Amino acid sequence: MKTADFDFSESSTVIPNDPIDLRGKTRESGRMVVLDRGADSVTHTVFSSILDYFHPGDLLVLNDSYVLPNALRFTHGDTSALVFLLGHEPEGTTLTKIIGELNPQPGITLTCKDDPQLSCTLISQRPDELWKARFEPFERLMPAYDAYGTRIEETMHIDLTLWHTKNESYRSVYAKTPGSLDIPSAGLHFSAELLDSIARKGVEIAYITLHVGTTESLAVRHISAEEIENHKMTAEYFEVGDEAAAQINRAMAEKRRIVGVGTTVLRTLESLAVLQAPKTPVKAKSGWTDLYIYPGFEFKVVDALLTNLHRPRSSHIVLTAAFAGKEIVMRSYAEIVEIGEYEFDMFGDSMLIV
Repeated sequence: MKTADFDFSESSTVIPNDPIDLRGKTRESGRMVVLDRGADSVTHTVFSSILDYFHPGDLLVLNDSYVLPNALRFTHGDTSALVFLLGHEPEGTTLTKIIGELNPQPGITLTCKDDPQLSCTLISQRPDELWKARFEPFERLMPAYDAYGTRIEETMHIDLTLWHTKNESYRSVYAKTPGSLDIPSAGLHFSAELLDSIARKGVEIAYITLHVGTTESLAVRHISAEEIENHKMTAEYFEVGDEAAAQINRAMAEKRRIVGVGTTVLRTLESLAVLQAPKTPVKAKSGWTDLYIYPGFEFKVVDALLTNLHRPRSSHIVLTAAFAGKEIVMRSYAEIVEIGEYEFDMFGDSMLIV
């Protein structure tokens, strides 16, 4: 399938740099476009109306990961440097950039200034001044960055002053697990009050974790290949615990609808079931997924999806086309562009596919 089929004009699109609640609005006040596959309809509304689209008995699945500070100071002898995280790898290594006076060399080991039990050994140099590194013990890496780190060299194009002073605005109200390097953003639309209303309606809520590594970066999302099938995804770490797996299996057995919030949740849940028949029980699991979803993919777990508004020629818009159907997705984007008041990307408006 041609990548050009997923193109549209961005000339009238707005891409905000800050979360909506730092722009004088409430989280749930953004716009939402609803794609009803059964009715083949596109409806333009506001996010707070999402309550009307939930059914008692639905299972709402949320990703509880939140974005880490990406830089932490390490020392080597009398020299110190910031170690900037750029991505985790399945083999337990991490892509980093070394910022400071240190002359990095393969084999040297750095010690974390604020947590001396955490070390970083440089393994090999990659292109663009990147280093493959190993942190030991790895389980101390995320807590150390979360507690002592800072954010630099912004790949998300956000206001760093606001990020450091209003950090809670850059994470969902239900986030509890540090580890992402970019923001899992679909859940930013929910306020605590709206989630309470959804629960009172009889909707069950489950939590999984996927740490966004690189799939949110524009360079990775953008499909440069002429055919969408030739695009490659990078692997990201996920965890689905016993409780969440049990909730998912009960919902499937009882034929209740499973609603995923974000492409992270969709990719995680479908990764659990990719080698089995639709709606068969899944197992609790932690691991890595590089699942790339494009039209022709057979969905086996998720029945409805909430996601953000995505850029043209991106893996994310291809995923939504796989889930909803290419025609209705591209028709909705044509309407969105014509209206001209929608906001795109992680701090923008949302799309609900039912």
